[in-house]
Amino acid sequence: MAQTCLPASAAPAPWPSRPEEAISAYAKAVADNDPGLLGKAFQPSAMMYCTAGDKVTATSQSQWKERMRTASSQKGPVSTTPEWIESGKQTAIARVSAVRGGKSYVDYLLLARLGQAWRIVGKVCQEGADSDTASTRGIEDTIARKVDGDTRWADSALTETIAPRALVMSVDAGELVASTLEEWRARYAERREKSPHNPVRVLSRHVDTRGNIGSAVWRFRSGSGGVWEDRALFLKTPAGWRMMALIFTQQE
Repeated sequence: MAQTCLPASAAPAPWPSRPEEAISAYAKAVADNDPGLLGKAFQPSAMMYCTAGDKVTATSQSQWKERMRTASSQKGPVSTTPEWIESGKQTAIARVSAVRGGKSYVDYLLLARLGQAWRIVGKVCQEGADSDTASTRGIEDTIARKVDGDTRWADSALTETIAPRALVMSVDAGELVASTLEEWRARYAERREKSPHNPVRVLSRHVDTRGNIGSAVWRFRSGSGGVWEDRALFLKTPAGWRMMALIFTQQE
């Protein structure tokens, strides 16, 4: 019996083992219009929020992949270049400059180490975003209000600092754990009934902004004595500066 030899398929792209590799996979996915590679770079629940003036657009992974499947060849230069990456053991933040045709963008990416792979879990972007000290002050004020809310278990402070659509995330045994804003408000209300005061002490903080988007990482000691680290992506909405993605991990 004659046998037909089928051509060997290309080896699948490896899972990103470092934050830099996740960003490289994202860059190649956009350049090649490759939804499969985009799925290697981004965790499935990750949202992309972009702003232009007062308008904020949201794109899910399924929407982005469908756009790639139906898109024609890109015209003009396409590049995705990391400007800096700040990473810990389980989470990271990066600022990326992106060129799409004749337009230049700034991306802030939030990443997490899930299992043995690093994945992007959130993104904010803006075309032509420049450095702005007022934006830095806006994010610093938002963090201060969030920390004050943590100290008093004030669930109202969560509404004032986190966007309604944002996910509040953590990493547990290599798995992503995400909850809605309303769930965290309920948890704060329960904690306030048991213990109205949670003396939080901020140990360090770093903020980076471009235009109406930005990122921050802050480490703090909670009332129970544990040391935690928060990383967040921010966007200036019509209601003010809000976290569009937040991930927290315990350090000690």
